[in-house]
Amino acid sequence: MQHQALLENYLRQLRLSTFAQNYQTFAQDATRTNLSYERYLLALCQAEAEQREANRIERAILNAKFPIMKELGSFDFSLVQARSVATLCKERDMQKPASAQHFFVIIARGWHISTRR
Repeated sequence: MQHQALLENYLRQLRLSTFAQNYQTFAQDATRTNLSYERYLLALCQAEAEQREANRIERAILNAKFPIMKELGSFDFSLVQARSVATLCKERDMQKPASAQHFFVIIARGWHISTRR
């Protein structure tokens, strides 16, 4: 048991938190499936790298201070006054797009109209 505590202490010092969380489970799986030491270490390294990448992305999103993200599926359209494409374009002195097939509106401090072909 002492070697286990020592290993966990080293993993914490080296900031290998995913290693510390997974090494026992991965070792049991490796023993059960007869994986080599290299494959065992590869699996641990891969898990650590994936977790660090996920953490990096999460930190970058938080640091970017994006506005609150909402998905279109959760948007309550009943609260928005319906407006036609022509009315919106007229209010903004824009030409009505030839095809409103790929028309979308982004609301952030007023109306911003964009089309995509």
